[in-house]
Amino acid sequence: MSQNYTKDLIRKEFINLLNKKPIHSVTVTELAKKCQIERKTFYYHYENLTELVKEIFEEELAVVIEEFNETLSWEDSFILAAKFILDNKKAIKHMYESDYKADVEKYVFSIAGEIMNKYVSLVAKETKAKDIDIKLIAYFYQCALSSSLIQWVASGMKTDPVALTNRIGKLMDGNILLSLKRSEDLKDFTQNLNIE
Repeated sequence: MSQNYTKDLIRKEFINLLNKKPIHSVTVTELAKKCQIERKTFYYHYENLTELVKEIFEEELAVVIEEFNETLSWEDSFILAAKFILDNKKAIKHMYESDYKADVEKYVFSIAGEIMNKYVSLVAKETKAKDIDIKLIAYFYQCALSSSLIQWVASGMKTDPVALTNRIGKLMDGNILLSLKRSEDLKDFTQNLNIE
């Protein structure tokens, strides 16, 4: 088996197991058996399950970055970016309710950041908004979106996130452009903001 094929198989079977049971119930032995590989093959690719979880989130974030489409609204971009979460609700719930809660939160914050940074930068091309304000507006929406998604995960993922995201989009329609245009008339902001 090629190295990429084996790693892809391990990731896929791990997510399948997490969609069925809590992460603390998943063992390397069980995972190796599902993949029809030896335990030592798992350890050849990963030091432990923690490294596997981190790689899954890194790979999924890379997909979000690669698939960003400038023709989509931020709502559609965010829904597309959250596809991994929506397709694997139980796995995400199991990770969130475990020692991997911080990894889930970091992933959600990162995908929200990718979407909002790119979207706000795109909208800003229509304005003469200051760079600091572009970053500040993107960061504000990154925090709002990621908090909403984390709260949705924490509350059991009962509401329809697509409908909720689209409704937020309708309520906030035009606010990003309006905020960027307001930036044109504001004095320069000399404070160093640590928002990256």
